Amino acid sequence: MELKDGLTPQKIRLLQNLEKNPYITNEELADAVGYIYKNSVVKLKNFLEKIGYISPPFYQIDYGKLVKNKLSLVNAIIMFDGDYAYVRDLLSLIKSYKTFYPIIEQGYPAYLFTFFTIEEGRIRKILEYLREKGVILYYELFKQNFRWYFEYPKFSIKKDPSLFTPNFEFAETEFPHMGYGKCRDRLNFCDTRLVMHLEVGTGTLSKIRKCEYEMFGNSFSYLQLRDSYKKLTEKRIASKYYNIRPVPNKECHRGLVLLRCKDFEMTKRLIFNIGKNKRVFEKITYWKSLDKKKNYGVIQFYYDSIFFTKFLMGIDNVKEIVEKKMFFLRTFPTNYWKNQSISMEYYDLEKQELHFPYNKFFEAMKDKIDQDTDSGVLEKRIEVMR
Repeated sequence: MELKDGLTPQKIRLLQNLEKNPYITNEELADAVGYIYKNSVVKLKNFLEKIGYISPPFYQIDYGKLVKNKLSLVNAIIMFDGDYAYVRDLLSLIKSYKTFYPIIEQGYPAYLFTFFTIEEGRIRKILEYLREKGVILYYELFKQNFRWYFEYPKFSIKKDPSLFTPNFEFAETEFPHMGYGKCRDRLNFCDTRLVMHLEVGTGTLSKIRKCEYEMFGNSFSYLQLRDSYKKLTEKRIASKYYNIRPVPNKECHRGLVLLRCKDFEMTKRLIFNIGKNKRVFEKITYWKSLDKKKNYGVIQFYYDSIFFTKFLMGIDNVKEIVEKKMFFLRTFPTNYWKNQSISMEYYDLEKQELHFPYNKFFEAMKDKIDQDTDSGVLEKRIEVMR
């Protein structure tokens, strides 16, 4: 008999098996769930994807294994007093961005931008220019040299209120290895193109092959793509995963929390215990403030209202926390946010290095601002939300 949220034993087993083995075949999944026919589990999987319990498959890229030079992610919290769309379009001119999400206003509109960078000083220079021009009011930069670790939600047929109660204890726990690897395998052109599709979940190799030909004029055979896929996944340059949400997508919200305790060992214990064996999906990593050189434990939550209400009620009572930053990510309207893969078009196949033309990005932004200043557009845009 199904509960109110419709999670039958078969649905729970399907979610659990996708978590344990993202590469599981439909035949294996049908056997694990308890179905005789593959089509039955395909229909169930499609249904759970449609209502938003699971996402299409994506691949987390190990950027350390991808390039020989030092590549980092820089996350920027950017506050401004103006139009979301205008700031979005300007920052999109920095073509090395990965994602940007609008943050629910807490005084001022804000964006969380993530950039791929070889030289974080170049990103700072561009943001300083925008601040001087009055396009943005404030920014704070955090460097990320670690992969994301996924803590998946625990589901139960029986009603269990404890699953929606965060754990604020500092129990000893084994910390997963989240550092990037080293570049030891030479990539070819097909490999670099495939990386970009896998990271954003384009779809099957057949779809990728068609996309590459129709949109970019690249003619890859299916065998070429299959060999590249085998190389990237076996070397764990690309690792498959699903987003598995605790509740259907329409009931699920996203938040980003940065925590810092008295020492980093305590910080790590806390962030790996909060959602362990709870009905919440967490992506966990570490950030370092580029200005204050402080280390933070970072949790990106996919939560329902019950869990996060209890989180907010309990987090202020944890005396060991000396600093916390909480951001609530807006999901609508969708044109406020973007996501793209690592920009492998700037990859040097001979050197196996990635270099971004920051000067080109900067000049494009300056030209845009100069044009908008001369026409009066910039002043109007900045004042839209005042």
